[in-house]
Amino acid sequence: MRVVIVGAGIGGISSALLLKKRGFEVVVVEKNDTPGGRARYFQQGEFKFDMGPSWYLMPEVFQDFFSSLGEEGHPVIKVEPKVRIDQGKLGEKGESITFYKDERGEELQRYLEDTKFMYELSKKFIRKEMTVLDFLDRDILSNVSRFPIFETLDRFNSRYFKEEIMMKSMGFSSVFLGGSPYKIPAIYAMINYSIFAQGVYYPEGGFEGYVKRLYNLARRMGVEFKFNSPVNKVKVEDKKVVAVYSGEERIEGDVFLFNMDYHYADNLLPEPTVEWSERKLAPSSILAFLGVKGEVNLPHHTVIVNGDWRDHFSSIEERRLPSIENMSYYVSYRRATDDKLMGQDLVILIPVAPGLRKESSLVDAALKDLTVKSESKFEVKYMRTYGPEDFSQDYNAYLGTSFGLAHTLDQTGPFRMPMRNKRFRNLFYVGQYTQPGIGVPMVTLSAMIVSKKISESF
Repeated sequence: MRVVIVGAGIGGISSALLLKKRGFEVVVVEKNDTPGGRARYFQQGEFKFDMGPSWYLMPEVFQDFFSSLGEEGHPVIKVEPKVRIDQGKLGEKGESITFYKDERGEELQRYLEDTKFMYELSKKFIRKEMTVLDFLDRDILSNVSRFPIFETLDRFNSRYFKEEIMMKSMGFSSVFLGGSPYKIPAIYAMINYSIFAQGVYYPEGGFEGYVKRLYNLARRMGVEFKFNSPVNKVKVEDKKVVAVYSGEERIEGDVFLFNMDYHYADNLLPEPTVEWSERKLAPSSILAFLGVKGEVNLPHHTVIVNGDWRDHFSSIEERRLPSIENMSYYVSYRRATDDKLMGQDLVILIPVAPGLRKESSLVDAALKDLTVKSESKFEVKYMRTYGPEDFSQDYNAYLGTSFGLAHTLDQTGPFRMPMRNKRFRNLFYVGQYTQPGIGVPMVTLSAMIVSKKISESF
């Protein structure tokens, strides 16, 4: 039986490996010229950049994934310190806090004890495709106060922390979940447990190395790849998908698994199945890839909050650019962990509303602010900016969203996009739009869930 996977992102390649292991013939069709999807990389001279994910969390997910393939896990390095948070006014050195190994105050210790309960209970649900009935599970109903579905992350965090910088430290993860701490459910505080209790890791070779590991393993197992093959048509007969087209090339299969943008895929079908106007998109990003020379006083992960960060989150909801004085951003400096890198590469990520265009003034302001707050002295030798229009161009991303669907309550668990098309029963989906959601561990779980679903159906 032949499975055609459209999209060679982490979800697509991971699914290909699992399905091949189960005996399916697998071909992966990819729009771009390299594997990885949003986890691609590029190189400019001595500078090499991971273009997408930078946080390697929930290590047990990856261990389980590789174990199911009969493989050793991918080697990782523990990142220390975990993260640094800076807050203050734009262009001025303000207050900062750096989280080191096992360094916990009483408030954080209590917080992590409670979020551990959420994390452990969530394992019961994120490893399968949830239904609405799962919300009536006895373990949830008997622990409503400890598994707060109807409370926001910000309100939950305020039970434990009074200092503004700690609230921001426990709220920044919401950005990488496609939302704001004022909107996403408090159950996602479990991500903070992973960061601050389990620790932050870095895959050997970066995410470039991780994707290469998946790709090389897939090739060795006999998975076929077709690159530079954007899918522009889906052929349907008798309530089944029978082929996809890349230009004039017809690619037939028995089962189809889409790892491409869900909105784009939906609009290739005879009748779209989703009312997109009712869906809440996660933010897009303005990224700056910087090759620098000089003194960089930064850990691997830094989050910088300027002015009123509520205003920055409001700008995303209101589909406008953030005001420069209230701009928050994230910085990745891999050289702090990986001394094998030839060059010093910095990546700045500024969350913005989907559908906007790149704005160089934001990048310029962030770069100047970063040098002041970190007391760094470096010269920029190379810079490339990347924004919503690039996400649309490279990944067919709906309105240029970086992360897909926001993790609001009505888009959590069974309320995310279905993994199986209700109209065409041999069509499945994998990736950040589906369950469990956004992030490399979640997409890996999505691949594990959907590959099992396909195996049980065919």
